[in-house]
Amino acid sequence: MLLEPHLLFAVGIGALGLVVVFLLRRWVLQQPVEHERAMEVSRWIKQGARAFLKREFMTVSYFIIAIGIILGILAIPKILEPHIAVGFVVGSAMSLLMAYMGMETATDANIRTTEAGRKDPLKAFLIGYRGGAVTGLALVSLSLLGLGILYIIFENPSYIVGFGFGASLAALFAQVGGGIYTKSADIGADLVGKVEKRIPEDDPRNAGVIADLVGDNVGDCAGRASDLFESFSDNLIAIMILGWFIGVEVFGNSPDAILAFIVYPLVLQAIGLLANIAGLFAARSKDPTKAVAISYVVSGILIAVGFYLAAHIILDPLEANLGGDPLLAERLYLAAMFGLLGSMSTVFLVLYYTGLHRGPVKGIVKHAEGGAALDILAGTSLGMESTFPEVVVIGLVMVAAFFIGAGTFDFSVKMAVMGLYGASMAVLGLLSMTGIIQTSDTFGPIVDNADGIATMAGLEEEVGTSLEVLDSVGNTTKALTKAYGMAAALLTGVSVLFAYVAEILKFVHAKVETFEAIMETLPVNILDPLVIFGLMLGAGVPFLFSAWTIKGAERGAFGVVKEVKRQFEDNPAILEGKAYPDYAKAVDIATKAALIDMIMPTLLGIFMVVILGISFGVIVLAAYLIALKIVSALLAVYQFNAGGALDNAKKLVEISGKKGTDLHAATVIGDTFGDPLKDTAGPSLHILIKLSNILAITLIPLFIGVAGLPENPEYPGLPFTTRVVFAGIILVVWLILAIIIKMMRRRVWAG
Repeated sequence: MLLEPHLLFAVGIGALGLVVVFLLRRWVLQQPVEHERAMEVSRWIKQGARAFLKREFMTVSYFIIAIGIILGILAIPKILEPHIAVGFVVGSAMSLLMAYMGMETATDANIRTTEAGRKDPLKAFLIGYRGGAVTGLALVSLSLLGLGILYIIFENPSYIVGFGFGASLAALFAQVGGGIYTKSADIGADLVGKVEKRIPEDDPRNAGVIADLVGDNVGDCAGRASDLFESFSDNLIAIMILGWFIGVEVFGNSPDAILAFIVYPLVLQAIGLLANIAGLFAARSKDPTKAVAISYVVSGILIAVGFYLAAHIILDPLEANLGGDPLLAERLYLAAMFGLLGSMSTVFLVLYYTGLHRGPVKGIVKHAEGGAALDILAGTSLGMESTFPEVVVIGLVMVAAFFIGAGTFDFSVKMAVMGLYGASMAVLGLLSMTGIIQTSDTFGPIVDNADGIATMAGLEEEVGTSLEVLDSVGNTTKALTKAYGMAAALLTGVSVLFAYVAEILKFVHAKVETFEAIMETLPVNILDPLVIFGLMLGAGVPFLFSAWTIKGAERGAFGVVKEVKRQFEDNPAILEGKAYPDYAKAVDIATKAALIDMIMPTLLGIFMVVILGISFGVIVLAAYLIALKIVSALLAVYQFNAGGALDNAKKLVEISGKKGTDLHAATVIGDTFGDPLKDTAGPSLHILIKLSNILAITLIPLFIGVAGLPENPEYPGLPFTTRVVFAGIILVVWLILAIIIKMMRRRVWAG
């Protein structure tokens, strides 16, 4: 058993984080709730959210059990290690736990934020922000605990890739399912309520309003929590694998070096957790925007100091004992800080393109005067334009961090391999803010729900503008989180890709002490037609994936639209305010849409990797992963920024006092177009990147055993015809599942 003190420090901080989470949740629950009507609305939201997650978890559990059994079967002939199956189950369970915690705490905090908004706006902010912190801090704490304990037990980072696979699989289900649900309800409620009936948002006469409020919790809270949990975990696993590789190839298989580079990322993220806790409690100001900014600044400063100390404490002994690079600690520290500052600069780009009072959003509003079509065209073109500067920034961050870590431009130098670790340090720097970023992200749906509860309970005059101010701050923090998530997904994809290469090199006995040798050992020849085929598929899958997720939201929204219209037509007293609508029916429709349509996109991410790996091997699969990562990231940026800009164009019209006008109706339609882009397809593409990469790492032994390694007689692989037969069998299974899902969909909508 590994009892290295730095590892115990990381695990201990993870445990401390959970203690803080428990105390925060208890504090939130202790806040008083008095208004009966508000409590009733809150109960409707919580019941709907719990019912959805219960049915979603039941559906997901079937896939977790099936895949866990397959991984266990592959362990019998020692194709895979049994540890992977164990890690898969643990990772899946923790990811679902994060989704549940995100939903449960948000639905407890929203009503208490509403109540506090009646008397004390500052208290309302603290309840919403600390309620969000329960999710944000739990995310980091559970990841550190899970990975740290598994590493202590397994003593090999390659054995814990199953944890990342399980976390990614559950997160993709949670994000796609939650995203389809929330946009089905949101679009359906808005199109009938705002556009057709010209009634306000969250009006209790709208049968879709409770489903919409539930969607904020199961999509923006549960789905996003699960998303960042798997992103955080996958990145740590990838860097731990790279740490093993660096210790073997650069430091001559030194046990001290191997352990140091494996444990180093865990220690850094433990420091990040402590800094995030401090930043949380520093968030005190009468101005909520200033309070959030204070929490960010305090966290960032403490991270910068803590990372510097950790670099020297852990890495300096390597230079003293093994004659390593005397500037290694400084270089890796700079790479981490460069990643933090450079990647966070994408936030300013997002604020420019989607900011409420910025030129681009004002331009959309101006064009919306010509109708909804021009509004949508303006937002779409803006989103496409925004992809270029953001990908340039992230690309430069990755390249700069690589060469800072390497300390040289010469790939033939031994230390150039450290560039792989340096690029991963950029991701660590970025992800060190995960706790406080997720806190502010969950804060957004909490205060949005609080404002909705106040409207439905008739408390608009009592709360005044206090909750609207918090809601506007929440919209900003949600936009920042989307920018953060995009940068984290792209950079994490790079580190996981490097880990994929490191795992392949385990099967190669040739010395790969230099980066040049790595490139020569595993060449990806762009003239190879199979490599080109892999690139084409990798570029095409994100579009198919997005189409399926958006189609799911469209089906659900169509169902909600029909139901809301039906209730207005069948019972005119609803519109007159003399009767309440049947909220549960819209909740059920959105739930069915999500549960059915979340399956096919998730299976696409799994089956494409398996079929390519078995048919064509790890090199073609690497080409597929590269194209998938780049195109998915670009497509996600477009979807986030187009959707965000269209959303804020609508808000700009609303705050200018033009609700109920034709201009408002045009921007609402534009917003409903952008909603599934920014809240369903975009966030899910992030997880698709990481799920595909971590699954590829998990199944490398299977792929090499079946397809072999190029120019390596030790791993010849099976004949190509045999591989095609295996891939064909898998494809048939996939098609059978698709037919079953299609039949289920017809039965659901027919009913």
